[in-house]
Amino acid sequence: MLTELRCVAILASVLALAASGCGEGDPPDGEADDAEPPVVASAAPMSLADIFPEGLGRDLVIESCGGCHAAACSAIGQRTPARWRALEIDHSDRVADMSEEDYRIVFSYLSENFHDGQPEPVVPPEFLAGGCTPF
Repeated sequence: MLTELRCVAILASVLALAASGCGEGDPPDGEADDAEPPVVASAAPMSLADIFPEGLGRDLVIESCGGCHAAACSAIGQRTPARWRALEIDHSDRVADMSEEDYRIVFSYLSENFHDGQPEPVVPPEFLAGGCTPF
């Protein structure tokens, strides 16, 4: 008889918990569920600024490289230091309006951030609209 009473008491407790919603992720009675759902970061960049990491030269790259080709082109290809140097030499006559110091900063930034020793950043196709010249 005592065993039957224990079973009834346990069953009553389980039914009471189920009816109150506890155990189903709901907050206990009297507590509000004010928690915001977690924000999931998007892997796709939303702007050029999302592709290019902070640093000296970033703004110059974003503002100047898009004059002849899509600016995001400079972020793809993961070039070797020798290739970046060749591009620096090749581009010298193409950006005559840029100071020599800014020009050096641009290629230093690019070679430090987009080289063959790190993964290529995600660049959506629409950021490459207009094409990339074969670098």
